[in-house]
Amino acid sequence: MSPIHTLRERIPDRNLWVVYLTTWVLATAYGLALATTPLVLIERHFTDGEIGATASWFGAGIVSFAIPSGWIIRRFSARRTLVVCILGYASMIALFPFLPELWQIGINRFLDGAFSVGVWVSCETLLLLRAPKEHKAFATSLYAIATGLGYFVGGGICWALVHVMSLGTVFVIAAVVAALSSLIALFRLEPDPPALHTSDEHHGAANVRDWASLAWRIKTSSFATFCTGFFQASVVIFLPAYLHYVKHVPEEDTTLVTAVSAGGMLVISNVAGRLGDRVGHLFVLRALAIVGVLVLLSFVPLTSFPVMLVAVLIGGGSLASIPPLSLALQGAIASPSEYARSNSIFNVFFATGLLSGPYLTGRVSESLGREAILYLFASLWTALIVLSLIFRKDDPATRR
Repeated sequence: MSPIHTLRERIPDRNLWVVYLTTWVLATAYGLALATTPLVLIERHFTDGEIGATASWFGAGIVSFAIPSGWIIRRFSARRTLVVCILGYASMIALFPFLPELWQIGINRFLDGAFSVGVWVSCETLLLLRAPKEHKAFATSLYAIATGLGYFVGGGICWALVHVMSLGTVFVIAAVVAALSSLIALFRLEPDPPALHTSDEHHGAANVRDWASLAWRIKTSSFATFCTGFFQASVVIFLPAYLHYVKHVPEEDTTLVTAVSAGGMLVISNVAGRLGDRVGHLFVLRALAIVGVLVLLSFVPLTSFPVMLVAVLIGGGSLASIPPLSLALQGAIASPSEYARSNSIFNVFFATGLLSGPYLTGRVSESLGREAILYLFASLWTALIVLSLIFRKDDPATRR
């Protein structure tokens, strides 16, 4: 049986492939913008605390819109929400490098976060609704691969472009790429499955107790995505500065970190997803976190940049493979009619990590030195490991 036939057998719904394609193109834009953002902030001589604040504003936008996005999706459809939010994101990154004041950048990042969470909740809701139950981690790993491939391509292109054109031009190119992904979603996605609206139509709006109960059931999945948000938002800003100022890596070469980390995720995530479907999502998630912690701690004594990139490939790839497993775990716990709400809660935790991570990391960096951020990150993932052991029965796989 050919690999293509196996893929089609496991993922028979063509709409999932449209989501993957849309995600890949959009993630290429994310990769371009994400790798260039620290360079813009460093170029303007912002302090670590100010840089952390810009990322916190991004997280605040996500927190503010995460819950409303679930209601908007149920009211207007995931497809429409996805298209509008992609276009909103494209407009924000087109403006970002041309805003002179910190407060203007803050507003831009807030709206960037609001539109971004609309994209994520829409994609994740469609993904969980349409993915076969027995292959959810496999389906979410393909989503992560599409994301990682986009970041890899975008980060690699960014590294080449920053040598030959202005940073503002790179952001405009990223905005055009993002707008292209919205056209794919607009013209190729079919209407949402009816299961998305079953809860609202037949049982009325969910009350506070329903939300609280759902939040408790998906707590391990949600804390994993909190760690992801905390780490991703912080590392993309502060690791380049750490490499540049402490390890004396040329500023332009730090853009390779995003691409290499995404490359590691491409190698690891699909294998981890298939293993998660067989032995349990939480078990594999915990193993990846352990690898990530060990690599983070080993990063401190390294002096060779190529060896650092190998560490990023392994550790970054392992930690970047956790999100699809936490998403699949959430999908295994919640029912289809709860997916819009569960994805909203899921992304609130992600946003809380985004919101708190850069601020706390900035304070740690300023108070204890840039090297201390590696110990902060290791402590964060260790907390997830401990929580996953305490609440290991949250994973339905333990009750098979």
